[in-house]
Amino acid sequence: MVGYALTGQAAGKATAAPAGTNSAAALKKVKEQAADHSTPFALTAEEPLSPRAPGDFAIAVLPDTQMYTAARNGGKPEMLVAQAEWILSNRASRNIVYVTTEGDISNDGNKFPAEWLRTTNALYRLENPVRTGLPDGLPWSAVVGNHDTRSGGTTLFNAFLGTNHFAGRSYYGGYYGANNDSHYDLFSAGGQDFIGLALTMGAGSNPDLMRWANGVLRANANRQAIVVTHSLLGPAAWPHPAPWTKEGLQIYSALTNNPNLFLMLCGHRHGEGRRHEVLGNGRSVDVVLSDYQGYTNGGNGFMRLMEFSPRNQTIRVKTYSPWTKQWTTNSDGCFSLAWAGRGGSPHAAH
Repeated sequence: MVGYALTGQAAGKATAAPAGTNSAAALKKVKEQAADHSTPFALTAEEPLSPRAPGDFAIAVLPDTQMYTAARNGGKPEMLVAQAEWILSNRASRNIVYVTTEGDISNDGNKFPAEWLRTTNALYRLENPVRTGLPDGLPWSAVVGNHDTRSGGTTLFNAFLGTNHFAGRSYYGGYYGANNDSHYDLFSAGGQDFIGLALTMGAGSNPDLMRWANGVLRANANRQAIVVTHSLLGPAAWPHPAPWTKEGLQIYSALTNNPNLFLMLCGHRHGEGRRHEVLGNGRSVDVVLSDYQGYTNGGNGFMRLMEFSPRNQTIRVKTYSPWTKQWTTNSDGCFSLAWAGRGGSPHAAH
């Protein structure tokens, strides 16, 4: 993979040129990369600097892992292991308090059990009390994507990541219906209380499920709500608002009446994108897409780190691959969101 250096901003998106060359071929490649939202560029081995304050904490986000668990398109199961191991190695120093997937954990659903064995070989590591220093391990959420339902629904998803697996863990709040396809977690950090609501693919088309989701958010109105579901947005270069998917608009419309909802995360569509929805009365919701399976080698292990700073009233979003040990510095993979937390007014987003 070739590294690129930032050269400027165009329409809110960083552009790049290969270091040490100005050839026509190189410039053509730059334009192609800028137009392809699934192609990483502006890579560096140095983590983008950001201020850290007492009370800061982080959430790790694992976009579609299907090419790793299926070992397709150059992806390897070891890439998912590398992500889990990096989270464990950095849990204490970065105060990582929660991990969520974004759907399409597997590529073939119920067709190949080996994909789920590779999943659990990596992600069950997060639950180790000795390695995490936490009685129930590191709180984490498994989210259903459309590929996880192939060839027979979510049978294998629930066999490996069902209610029986998570039951009894202090952070596990509950689930909808008879399985773990939609569920929620409760966690706290930095003096802030959160609910993480995981909704199955296309949840917005199920009125009963949406009534349950609304009831859960209302019952936890004292907690700031993060909704994670597989499909919300299509890719777009910031500052252009990413387009809603049909599934995303249904869920957003159904849940936006909850004042505690402030953040929504998704994968599914290859690339990056985000929306900042201003709702009035000082309310806003940020919606963020990250899906790297279109990258070289099925994603090359890129993941998201969301650093919450109650004191600075921001969420710093970074994109990193423990596999290649590279960070992205382009404005679609490295940015800040305004976040007031409880009891504050947010600064302007960057």
